[in-house]
Amino acid sequence: MKCRFIIISVKLSRKSALGAMIMAQDNLGKEMDNLKEDMAKLRADLSQLGKILLERGKNETDVAKDRAIEELKRELQSARKKGQQTVNSVEHQIQEKPFVSLLIAFLVGLILGKMFERR
Repeated sequence: MKCRFIIISVKLSRKSALGAMIMAQDNLGKEMDNLKEDMAKLRADLSQLGKILLERGKNETDVAKDRAIEELKRELQSARKKGQQTVNSVEHQIQEKPFVSLLIAFLVGLILGKMFERR
């Protein structure tokens, strides 16, 4: 009787172990499916995040470009104003002292001619 009980017990243990293995495989399959779904969601989220960051970067670049253009316009206007003031100042000096201005222009031309003279 003890032998029968041990054989039945071993058969039941094998069935229980087999059942446990099948359940473990099912659980593992479900976990793998869940993991695949989570990875797909993560990929989608990362893709969306990349698009948002790209759009935000484009917007910030556009704002920076507009600021730079405005700053360049202000600097150009300032340079024009200073240039016009310099031209007016030189014209005024030439009108007040035309002979001295002519003499200075002649001397500058003579010096530049000697500097760039071909030998």
